[in-house]
Amino acid sequence: MAESLSLDREPCIVLSVVPYNDGRRVVRVLGETLGTVALWVTEGKGKNRQVGKWHPGAMLELRGVSRKGSEGLVRFKEARRTQIPVAMFQDVRRSAVAFFLCELVGKLFPEEIAHPEIYALFHEALIRVEEEEQVGWIHAEFMGQLIALMGLAPPSSELAGADVLDLQSGEWKHAMGTAEDHLPPPLSQWFMDLTGTATRDFTASFSERKELIKGQLRYLGHQLGGLREIKSYEVLEQVFE
Repeated sequence: MAESLSLDREPCIVLSVVPYNDGRRVVRVLGETLGTVALWVTEGKGKNRQVGKWHPGAMLELRGVSRKGSEGLVRFKEARRTQIPVAMFQDVRRSAVAFFLCELVGKLFPEEIAHPEIYALFHEALIRVEEEEQVGWIHAEFMGQLIALMGLAPPSSELAGADVLDLQSGEWKHAMGTAEDHLPPPLSQWFMDLTGTATRDFTASFSERKELIKGQLRYLGHQLGGLREIKSYEVLEQVFE
């Protein structure tokens, strides 16, 4: 049985929204201290109807958060926006990046385990989606930093000429064919660059970036024992073609 909880305020980011019945939705959010939780959201009626704020990538502050032990979903008294993503609504590329980030985070982390550092990284990435002029690398940079933050980054190669990263084992190998789960140079070096703290200083073609991102996703899946398909990824790549 889920434990009871009571919080005055909880910053959160909306991950997904599913209609439940007339006037109600089940909304999954990543809370700063709660981790991933599901909320009951009542849309309201007339002038009090509040649907627009509930969308993937929305940054909110919940007030009066509570749940009785016998209930499965968290309730709250008020939800206030902490930022209105104007550019995200107007630009399909920004929307696509935000949806991808939300789906990825939603499928990576189990319910109700706090990840304050992940929350901070996620929040920063969404601010970048809204404010930066070019957004084509934000999701790749986010995944690189996420891999490092989760302690999953492979060690640097110590063997001369071993510059192919095995995405299953995280080990470095010498080039021997082009197996699907082997990331060759320069993609393997770029993979490592993105797990560091320095600003990205390499450029890549669209096809190279696509292969690099696919490599990041496969790596996460292998290291975590599986990762459900990120359905928004193909849409994301199409809008950047």
